[in-house]
Amino acid sequence: MPVKDYSEFVCILPWFMNPLPDEKNPNSKIWSASFRLDQDVSHLFPYINATLDEALYYEKPAHVRFLLNGYRCFLYPYSAAVHFFESQAAAKDFIAGFIDFLNDVEDQKKNIRPNYDQIKPIPIIDILKILPKTNCRKCGYLTCMAFAAAIMKGKEGTDKCPDLALPISENAVYPVFDDTGKLVNSVSLQINTSRLKNQIQAQHEQILRLEAALRTDQQNEKAADSQRPPQKTDFGLTNREIEVLKLIAQGYTNNEISGMLFISPHTVKSHMINIFNKLGVNDRTQAAVLATQNNIL
Repeated sequence: MPVKDYSEFVCILPWFMNPLPDEKNPNSKIWSASFRLDQDVSHLFPYINATLDEALYYEKPAHVRFLLNGYRCFLYPYSAAVHFFESQAAAKDFIAGFIDFLNDVEDQKKNIRPNYDQIKPIPIIDILKILPKTNCRKCGYLTCMAFAAAIMKGKEGTDKCPDLALPISENAVYPVFDDTGKLVNSVSLQINTSRLKNQIQAQHEQILRLEAALRTDQQNEKAADSQRPPQKTDFGLTNREIEVLKLIAQGYTNNEISGMLFISPHTVKSHMINIFNKLGVNDRTQAAVLATQNNIL
């Protein structure tokens, strides 16, 4: 059923904001809002968890955290808390869109593969026990304690620690639904992913080899290009125009070229105009230089 309404709306300034900023200041995003929904929406948690990249689905207490339109949302079965608004009015305006979002997820459930992965509370000290405690920063965090805190909050996976020991066992958790499609239980089965991991590692190594071979081919091709003589281009000049251009480069006048090629001075001049246009030059010297640079002569 769609969510239709909300109640028990409360919008407050956190007690720790002292002195309190100006309520009308649009840059003071410090208002926190909470409200109660008119029905249980816990069945949407796995779908929100699958839809939003930054969603976090917690087991106890059951709720999902996510960003919506830039606001941090905490959604519980019958209620929600959202932080931080510019004003009370902004908080009220947001709720309508929030309810629309929930109803849209409800409508699109059949097209969404739910993600039932939940963050289960594990003491940070227990997580720290399995880490090398060397503060090597290979995981991207300054200390192993900071990395353990990120794992506990569901922000990181243990795969980021290259020195972490392999797990003793792995489990796959399968959902159990009732006749109405509601999740009522789960079944945990032990699995062996070593074969899959070996295949992935082999594929990764093959990709690295192919990338190295491609880089080598590109380097060899570049080296060959640098040693290859420049391509000869004639700019679309005819054989007669090339003959005229060669004589121009040798310094002969139009009349001299006319006599040497047994053509009229008018024809020589016509050839010169065509040569200049095709080469994109304005005088005889430029034509001779460009012809030499492009191996036309």
